Amino acid sequence: MVEQRNKLLFIVMLAILIVASSFYSFWQKNTVAEVVSSDEVAVKNDFRQPEQSDEIFVYISGAVHKPGVFKASPNARVFDIVAMAGGLTDEADRAKTNLAQSIKDGMHIHVVDMLPVSNEHSATTGTTKTKVGNKVNINHADKSELDTLPGVGPALAERIIEYRQTNGSFTSIDELKNVPGIGSSKFEKMKEKITN
Repeated sequence: MVEQRNKLLFIVMLAILIVASSFYSFWQKNTVAEVVSSDEVAVKNDFRQPEQSDEIFVYISGAVHKPGVFKASPNARVFDIVAMAGGLTDEADRAKTNLAQSIKDGMHIHVVDMLPVSNEHSATTGTTKTKVGNKVNINHADKSELDTLPGVGPALAERIIEYRQTNGSFTSIDELKNVPGIGSSKFEKMKEKITN
């Protein structure tokens, strides 16, 4: 009888011990999970903060005294970057540079030169021409000249000039298709009348 009672007591104690250890293990895992998740939130918050940068970088080239990459505030304008680059040179075409334009990170500002009319274009024969036939030079034409092209109105002419100021001179006439509003069909109508 005593032996049976001891066995029963041993089984009850063992059951209590198993339940207690299971409860403790479960509680331990939840505590660790809470600590990890709160640490993850803190880490995620730390990663978000650097995105709110108060500095941007802008590249300026062309007719300025010190071309290069400059650090500026996000609300700076083109004239601020021109000042950082030592100002415009005497050869700069001021009418083709929008000094009041807002800037953005990674922007390229190219200040064009005023080219002498006599050597703007040289043909392969060695003769010097101001225009090849009656083609419009998309790198140097002003708004009114661009407006004469088929399918180009004042708004699109302004976009071409803005693209040129932001990205620099057109390296080929095909690059004109990168300007918003100039698709393949519109480009086909004007390609015989333009040069770069």
